[in-house]
Amino acid sequence: MMKKMVILLNMFMTASFVVNYAANVSVNVGAKRYEKVKLVLVGIGDDRVLKECIQTIQKDFLFSGQFDVSVEQLERLPSKKSFSSWQKQGYLLAIFINLSEDRQVFEWRIYDTSKIGMLKGKTYKKRGQLVRGWAHNMADTLWFELMGHKSSFSSKVAYCKEIAGKGKYCYRHIYVADYDGMYPQPLITTPTVNVAPRWNRDINCPLLFYSESSQINISLRVTAMDGRRKIASNFDGLNMLPTFSKDGKKVVYCVSHGNGHCNLYFYEKGKLQQLSYNRGNNISPSLSDDGNQVFFCSDSSGIPLIYQYDRFTSELESITDSGPCFSPSYSEKNRKLAYIKRVDGVMQIFLYDLLTKGHTQFTTDTNYHKEECSWSPCGNYLLFCLTTGSSSRLVSEHLVTRERHWLTATNEHCSYPTWSPLYSYFPLVGGKEAND
Repeated sequence: MMKKMVILLNMFMTASFVVNYAANVSVNVGAKRYEKVKLVLVGIGDDRVLKECIQTIQKDFLFSGQFDVSVEQLERLPSKKSFSSWQKQGYLLAIFINLSEDRQVFEWRIYDTSKIGMLKGKTYKKRGQLVRGWAHNMADTLWFELMGHKSSFSSKVAYCKEIAGKGKYCYRHIYVADYDGMYPQPLITTPTVNVAPRWNRDINCPLLFYSESSQINISLRVTAMDGRRKIASNFDGLNMLPTFSKDGKKVVYCVSHGNGHCNLYFYEKGKLQQLSYNRGNNISPSLSDDGNQVFFCSDSSGIPLIYQYDRFTSELESITDSGPCFSPSYSEKNRKLAYIKRVDGVMQIFLYDLLTKGHTQFTTDTNYHKEECSWSPCGNYLLFCLTTGSSSRLVSEHLVTRERHWLTATNEHCSYPTWSPLYSYFPLVGGKEAND
């Protein structure tokens, strides 16, 4: 019977960490905070697709900042001498990956280099059309086995990108990229202003909602990843910013009906119910997984603040008592609400813990304004805009290590970032993507 593997890597919570297997393998690595785990990825066989997959898995693990990963390619499973060499170099783990003869199934195995014992092994059948999608899927599985919680490698990010038109006129198109900003693909390229994309929650059928400005109104539209789109809501005025429960059956979004005030509406089973009735602007809703709690921004008190509304009890609670505050984003994974607040003239990100009711300032640097934050599906990263002057770039930041990754280029003006769920089939965007 396969040995059951339990690996607890708590290096980011304490000054040391322990890798502990149920098979009584215990490796203590200490002292230095944020010590990286060394592992080697080994491809068995000479296959181009296999090599590309291993390179992508390596990039995924390196992106996390928690692993030091090297890659080797062998014709067959290694000898004891190889294991001894890896152990002497400090590699605690070796992961072997090979492709079946019909090239449809990958097999991976995790080994403890000190005891040359297999800790876990599984097969992965190709899902979808993209090679890097297969690699991201495997990286997600490997990450869960090693860390005990989910990752975000098979997710996507969407955002608006400013495109120069004729004269001084600018369009805003909707782009979709991998979780790390790589492989950006234009999805909505109409000669209009398209803003505020938001993902649905279906991990098997990704849809992207966005708002398109016209001379009549700002309508809410929805598009599939192949670019097919239709109108989702077309009331007078604003129709924007839908947020979904985990099962996708409950939706809250913003509608103004052209009267100068924006209110929240709840949609379920074909019925639309108004949630807010004040004469302010109630915007940027973020829904809990069960669809019962609605977090949103409202200036009904005279200054934009963050509120929490309970749909069952109709209780309304002010989460912030000073502002201005904007763009709340809730993560069920860590029970935290991220939001934007102006501090000494600079927009900063704050975190509100729903369990402790405490607020923590997450960003403190004053070189950039922070705008429109969105959580990764694993709850370990925040995606947001850094703006200064005419520049606006997307960046992701790890919640604990605070390592930042730029997702867009310096010469691009990007806004409204939003992070998708973790997909079982890695989405093909626009029908235009090809394998390298």
